[in-house]
Parts: sequence; C-alpha cells; structure tokens
Amino acid sequence: MRAHTVSAPAKINVILEVLGRRADGYHDLWSVLVLVDLCDTVAVAPRRRGILLTVRPPLLPAGPGNLAFRAAEAFFGAYGRPGGAAITLRKRIPVGGGLGGGSSDAAAVLAALNAMTGRPLARGRLLELAAGLGSDVPFFFSGGAALITGRGEQVADLPPPRPRWLVLALTGDPVSTAWAYGRLPSGERRVPERTWTAAAAAGRTEALLDTAFNRLEEVVFAARPDLAALKGRLVALGASPAGLTGSGAALFGFAPDRVAATAWSAALKAEGRDAWACQTLRENPIRAAALA
Repeated sequence: MRAHTVSAPAKINVILEVLGRRADGYHDLWSVLVLVDLCDTVAVAPRRRGILLTVRPPLLPAGPGNLAFRAAEAFFGAYGRPGGAAITLRKRIPVGGGLGGGSSDAAAVLAALNAMTGRPLARGRLLELAAGLGSDVPFFFSGGAALITGRGEQVADLPPPRPRWLVLALTGDPVSTAWAYGRLPSGERRVPERTWTAAAAAGRTEALLDTAFNRLEEVVFAARPDLAALKGRLVALGASPAGLTGSGAALFGFAPDRVAATAWSAALKAEGRDAWACQTLRENPIRAAALA
C-alpha cells in the first residue's frame, strides 16, 4: 500500500429544477451540474488500523460527523480486510455554499482509498457506496458535466464543455438545504423545459451552460435579499448567465475570459465578499483516480 492524493472539485448547478416532493420526503430533481477547478485536497496514507482524519483548517469535525470519515468507514466495511488510513483533508471549497464540497470530499476519499489498497472495488461498487453516503456523492464519479435526476442519485454523463471562466461569490451565512426545499409549495408537480431536455438528449452541454435556472432562488432570495443583491451585482459586472448554486449561499457568474473573471473577483473582494475566479473542468480528477 502507498499514499495517494486526490483533488476534490466543487460543482455548480447550472440548472436546478425541482419537479416535486416524493412520498419518501425527498424531491425529484432535474439538474445540470458541472465541475469547477476550486478544489479541496484529500491525502490518504496506510495505517495499521482505524481511521484518523485531520481537517485543515479545522473548520469541520474530524470524526463521524464528517462525511469524509463516513466514506472511509464505508470503504473499509466493503473492503473486508484489516487496515486503516490516515486522511488529511485540506479545505478550499467554502462550507455550506451549495458547492458540494462535503460530497466531493467523500467521493475523493473512496477513490483515494481504493487506489491505496490496489483498487479492490470496481467502479460500480464505489458508486453503490457513494449513493449510500448522500444523494450528491455519485455525481463526483461522473465526467466534467452530468444530468442529475431522481433525488440526485441518477447520473447521466454529458459531454464536458470547453473550459469556461466564471466567478464564484459568497456572502453572509450558509443556507440550509432542508429549509430551502421545505419552503417550496407542497403538492406542485413540474416538468423540465423542453429546450433543456432537447439539449441534454442531443449532448449540447454548451447550450445548457448558457441557461442558468434555479427553482430555489424564489424562496432563498425572498428570505435573503443579500443573495438577490449579489446576483444583481454579478449581472451588473457583466456575468451571463448568473445564478444560485444548490440552495446557496454561493452564486456563480460566467465570464467571457480569464481577465474579466479575475477583475470581477477582485471587485467583489474589495466590496467585502468572498470570491474566486475559476474554470469549468473537462476531466474529473476523482473519476481519473478511481479508473486509473
């Protein structure tokens, strides 16, 4: 066994339509996700027994309260042999921003541990473990872009888009995902727009990236005018399209090039907001680690 390091990228929901509430309490979704190059780093090293998780900076719990720790438990439960791991998680993705950092970290732990132990688990088994950890986790074994349906666990790869520059921006406190979904009107059923389904069926990922929509904006912005104002600021800077990712509190805005993205990020930081200039990813480092 030898140590392995895997980058764990953030995601953005370019489109997030909530089709309705299910009998099991979850919501049916139709969502287009893409990966961006704002990444956490997961490093694993063999240990005689037990799981030791270190989080830097120490923003999150380092035990079972951390999804990365539970991912390691799930892996060794499936591995079925004695052993353990020392895991170091270096955080860059903001916590509670709707960027999928926790789910990405969990997927990266599964991929890194599988690599460390000689890849005893097939990709299908890793996906089963991922689905057991959370609805968002299987996506992080996809390519650079995917269509997400069901409660989030059904993942269909889309052709990865060309690298596109964008700004991620964050202000104020995190938004509870459960709160946001709970505020949606109950009993409503929706269908995705025909233009979206046609573009997805044809593999026209670029067209989907030009169409930002998030059903949760209507409830989140009503309660968080600061986030509505931040979207307006992104649009005023020239972002097209711009929108909320997940339930927030992060927003994204696509830029024409690196110069614009860097300038917008600097302007937002000067106004007291957190901001990052990023690019979309054509390849998923977690998937690469799992399949290598």
